[in-house]
Amino acid sequence: ALDQKHKMVDWNNLLAYETVKIVKVHDKKLGFLHYFLMLLIVGYIIGFTLLYDQEYMLLVNPVGSIRMSLQSPRDDHGYPKFPPANSLPYCSQHSLSKYNYNCTFWDENFVVFPVTEDHDMFITTRITKSTEILPPGCEKLLSSNCVYTVESEESFYTADISSFTLMLDHSFFADGVAQGNAVDLKGTLYGNDGKPMTNLTKLPNQIGLIDKPDILQLSTLLKAGGINSLDDKSLTGRDSTIRYDGMVLIIFVEYSNKVSYNINNIQYFYTVKVLKDTKFKAEQPIFTKNVMNRLMWNRHGIRIIVLQTGQVGKFDFQVMLITFVSGLGLLAVSTLVVDTLATKILPNKVIYKKYKYEDRDVLTLLNS
Repeated sequence: ALDQKHKMVDWNNLLAYETVKIVKVHDKKLGFLHYFLMLLIVGYIIGFTLLYDQEYMLLVNPVGSIRMSLQSPRDDHGYPKFPPANSLPYCSQHSLSKYNYNCTFWDENFVVFPVTEDHDMFITTRITKSTEILPPGCEKLLSSNCVYTVESEESFYTADISSFTLMLDHSFFADGVAQGNAVDLKGTLYGNDGKPMTNLTKLPNQIGLIDKPDILQLSTLLKAGGINSLDDKSLTGRDSTIRYDGMVLIIFVEYSNKVSYNINNIQYFYTVKVLKDTKFKAEQPIFTKNVMNRLMWNRHGIRIIVLQTGQVGKFDFQVMLITFVSGLGLLAVSTLVVDTLATKILPNKVIYKKYKYEDRDVLTLLNS
């Protein structure tokens, strides 16, 4: 019975081999559609992928260094120049001010804290100065009762901080491809609307000029991030201002040499983003004589973080070949679309299907 069951199995049918059959269909509509789709795919491979998107390049993520420095407003002779406090509406010295804080005129050495950081900078907009003392007998801080108590406290705004200028210098290294410095490259600052900002060719705002460092007023930098004024509502949603609470600002520096077909034309692009629902503060203890007495400077302000991104590439034949061969696989899509139309949708689908798909028992024909 088992042998009889095996004899009933048609192994030729079960293990039938399916191969491609080429049928030439004399139908100008199908032919036009087929060649039109092929032309679109070839155009996509060559026109978009290789020429427009430049997918023949071996891309490398650059690494680099950032150097930033801040400067207070200056006159024509290079000396600090501030407007009077009674002309600044956020200062309590202003007759119509609705704020309760006097303005203090700090230069860049007081405003920036700490003095040096890698890729970061903190700029003070508000400060609370506290005088603190320890109880007697706490010279060595050996008791849990040695806790500082506040004797006096006073808060200030730093005057005209939006007119301070930020100098931003950066360099990059893309292994095996290129390296460069900002003063040798063309650069662009994009606004909050995604469009390049204009009128940035002379001080106090200059960007992307060959042999000149990038310098921006803080007001311009804030505008690029979508902040019109430090007196806008706090990003935390509290009933206070950005000047009072502080904020975090991220500057993305994107490098690219895909802006033209000249791979040596490397450019950089600044994009400024504001972190929502954030504020920023830093506390700075200053000891006057010993640990018994100290000043505590509670700073709020703008935290600037600079991140280097982008890709820089060079021509690579292997990358181009992989891109081209991968794209050629799309040509099968045109055949699939036309075959589906011919055998599934068009009025003569039964006839097309009959000639396209044929079932032949070759062994029977050979043995006959």
